[in-house]
Amino acid sequence: MANILNASPNRMELMKLGKRLTLARRGHRLLKDKQDELVDRFTESIKQVRVLRKEIEEKYRQLRIPYLHTRALSDPGALDTYVKHPPVKAKISGSHQYVMNLRIPSLKAEFENNVDKLGNLRLSSSFFEFMEEFLKLTEQIIELSNAEESMYMIASELEKVRRRVNALEYIFIPRLSETIAYISMQLEEMERENITRLMKIKDIVRKE
Repeated sequence: MANILNASPNRMELMKLGKRLTLARRGHRLLKDKQDELVDRFTESIKQVRVLRKEIEEKYRQLRIPYLHTRALSDPGALDTYVKHPPVKAKISGSHQYVMNLRIPSLKAEFENNVDKLGNLRLSSSFFEFMEEFLKLTEQIIELSNAEESMYMIASELEKVRRRVNALEYIFIPRLSETIAYISMQLEEMERENITRLMKIKDIVRKE
């Protein structure tokens, strides 16, 4: 009887355990539904991350040609000046998105490339193409980081819910059920003993 809860074998305790079992089963169903929903959301987030990664890797490969042209055709001093004092304005904003009960942080970046402030720097035409695409790539990388953060948070919540579902399904509900069955058996045994005792008392009264 190692799996039996410590409970007194009486009808009041049996009623309490019955209510606990009903609540446990209801909680198990709700958590199961939540687990299924989280699995769907997690699957969607994995697909999103894969698509973004593929797009970023492809765009990164495409940037190699304008990058090499820029290095070959631009004045090294002009490139150095741009790197040290880039005329790029970045606007970073933060928000939150909600996935069920999860509050997931999200960043958004917008870049403004003020090429008119470059002055007379000797830069190749491929440089401007490179910078425009590079800033778009940076925005996508931030979008990927948001998607990955969402994926990790959903995975963490899914693991917590799964542990609770398993605890209810394989430990708590079986222990409650076995305890209820055990107490019911004990009460039936006590009832039979009481009936036997009453019959003996009746026999004694009749003989007297």
